[in-house]
Amino acid sequence: MFLFGERGEAGSLELWLNSIDFSTPPSFNHSASSLLPEAAPSLSGLRYALPQICPSFSVLHLFAKYTCSYCQEDITGLRIKCVECPNFDICLQCFSAGAEIGCHKNGHPYQFMDSEPMGVFQGRVGWSVREELRLLDAIELYGFGNWEDISGHIETRTAEEAKDQYVGRYLDGNIGRMTWDAAAGLRSHLVDQTNQPDNGPLSPAQTARLPPLDATPEEATQLGYRPQRDDFEREYDNMAESLVSPLFINSLEDDDIDTALKMAQVDMYTRRLRERARRRRVSRDFQLVSQFFSASRKDRLSSRKKLTKEEKEFYERMRVFTQFHTAQEHDQFLQNLHKERELKLRLNELAKYRHHGLTHHEECAHFEQECLQHEDRKPAQLFLEET
Repeated sequence: MFLFGERGEAGSLELWLNSIDFSTPPSFNHSASSLLPEAAPSLSGLRYALPQICPSFSVLHLFAKYTCSYCQEDITGLRIKCVECPNFDICLQCFSAGAEIGCHKNGHPYQFMDSEPMGVFQGRVGWSVREELRLLDAIELYGFGNWEDISGHIETRTAEEAKDQYVGRYLDGNIGRMTWDAAAGLRSHLVDQTNQPDNGPLSPAQTARLPPLDATPEEATQLGYRPQRDDFEREYDNMAESLVSPLFINSLEDDDIDTALKMAQVDMYTRRLRERARRRRVSRDFQLVSQFFSASRKDRLSSRKKLTKEEKEFYERMRVFTQFHTAQEHDQFLQNLHKERELKLRLNELAKYRHHGLTHHEECAHFEQECLQHEDRKPAQLFLEET
């Protein structure tokens, strides 16, 4: 007796799939393994829907493995089931040979059983329910586009067939059109974070190429500086990486305290990197290397303006502000202080002129000349008075 009753329901299956109500807004799964909305045909949805269409259908039957009771070989596809002997299945080869074993006789009534009772979609090259489930399972497991892995998971279809089936049925077909149109309006809007200011220790502002090092090749060798790599053989706080090199984050075994401790170590390492980058920029920006080797550069010393004792003391007092400025900003800062000092002296000088009744610049030169002559006469008058 042939039992293919389940195949008669295959026609109603596609009608049901075409009449699915997709009015409910789909939710999105933002996991890394899948970029598809959950409203799209999924393995769990198909497993839930098929038993409603075919009451006699069980998903477990699709993946059940049957073994020939006579030759013990796995049976795929059509098999013979004995009506009288319980749990007795036999392959077509043994059945055609009239095999008998135990209480089973080849004259017992039998049924033809098919482990793949129907196809989900109608077509000349129909896919069985098992293949459809394996296709959806592989999409969730390997992600959209990995057709070679998906084909290996299905086992009975090529990569091109798997791609055509999924794109044609679940994306461009009725299910895809009804699903993706509804999902497009609910897709989350991503915010461009690349235009936001980044002041982290490894941000472009901190890691941008520094001004060129003013050092000869011999001086660079003494410093352990490698111009092509723009770094030093031994950096400031050279052992900072040892703080995080032994760290290993295991989300399955680490508890909250372990995770917090490791994150604190990462934060400490980040701060040390920030300090290293700051010191390198200060050293390069203020050309400290050039100043260090200035004693051996006689030609540069001759052309350099010699500072007075007062200027040296002033620069020394202002050195504390270099931690807040770049070299250019600090030079501008010192120039502004000099300009301020000159303006104050000029204001005091003009106030003195005004105090003596002078209101024109032409009178100031004559006044200064008279003052000098008066100062020269003072010692002579004092000498005469003493004598």
